[in-house]
Amino acid sequence: MIESRRRGIVLLSLGLALACATLLAIKVGSVSLPPWAVARSVLDRFFPWRLPGAGLDEIGEVILWDVRVPRVLLALLVGGGLAIVGAALQSVFRNPMAEAGLLGVGSGAAFGAVLAFQLGWAAQIFFAAPMAAFVGALGATLLVYALSHLMGRPSLSRLLLTGLAVSAFAGAATAVLLVATDEYRVKTVLFWLAGGLEGRSWAHVQSGAGFIIVGSLALFALSRPLDVLSLGEEEAASLGLRVHLVRLTILGLASLVAGAATAVAGSVPFVGLVAPHALRPLVGPRGRHLLPAAFLAGALLVILADVASRCINTRIDLPLGSLTAFIGAPYFLLALRGSEGRE
Repeated sequence: MIESRRRGIVLLSLGLALACATLLAIKVGSVSLPPWAVARSVLDRFFPWRLPGAGLDEIGEVILWDVRVPRVLLALLVGGGLAIVGAALQSVFRNPMAEAGLLGVGSGAAFGAVLAFQLGWAAQIFFAAPMAAFVGALGATLLVYALSHLMGRPSLSRLLLTGLAVSAFAGAATAVLLVATDEYRVKTVLFWLAGGLEGRSWAHVQSGAGFIIVGSLALFALSRPLDVLSLGEEEAASLGLRVHLVRLTILGLASLVAGAATAVAGSVPFVGLVAPHALRPLVGPRGRHLLPAAFLAGALLVILADVASRCINTRIDLPLGSLTAFIGAPYFLLALRGSEGRE
């Protein structure tokens, strides 16, 4: 009863914090929007109410609906999707330190997306960038999975080293592509690799939201098999679970979500590590509790990081991926030290 109440308090707190962060992200920026005018614009858009007081002018309406709202929605989806992917990978690899970026998924997705840009597919085919990022992420995940199991049961150090090796290989391939990229495209691609939501529009929401939402819901539907997988391969097989099929399905869904998130927002590291790892002691390891909490926490983290990227420097937007790395890298070192101490 106490644990159930604690989980409810955590989920409620995360939901309220996410709502407040969303309102803050819509309000602040190079042009500050009055909260009451924003509320009136939102209600007027969806309901036939006419509230008293002045609303937004024409420029304010454009900023709200064409700039702020799609950017905040993307931050929410990208953060939540990456957090769910991190929680799923931690169960598959039976390792609380697993994360899409550390296992080469982000680098593989980046390579696939850059390849789509380099070959011109992204400009010709609407879903080319997310699909190429998905293929790159899936390839990197399967490679890490295969290499870490070739030498027996994967340990924490072996898993991380394999992920770093695959990330380095994908990063080197991406660098080769950048060298061959036209000069006028290099700056755009480099900023995209650093992560960011500047200039994102409803077209980016449409191209990424479907993959992220469907993949995240499918991973949540597989929360029970994830719990069984976390018991170990032999135990899961004895309970009737088709271990390899379920693993490949989860890895494919994780690659779909991470690939789509990388395609629309670039590299946003450590979100999938920090959110589920920090919430596991509070809500427990079971997927039906951890995955929703991780989604809310990941969305909250990315929205706040995006707000900081806009407000720290008023002239330019700082790279979103750099800000999440500033938070995630120290957390990763502390968590790694704690895990080594327990071992």
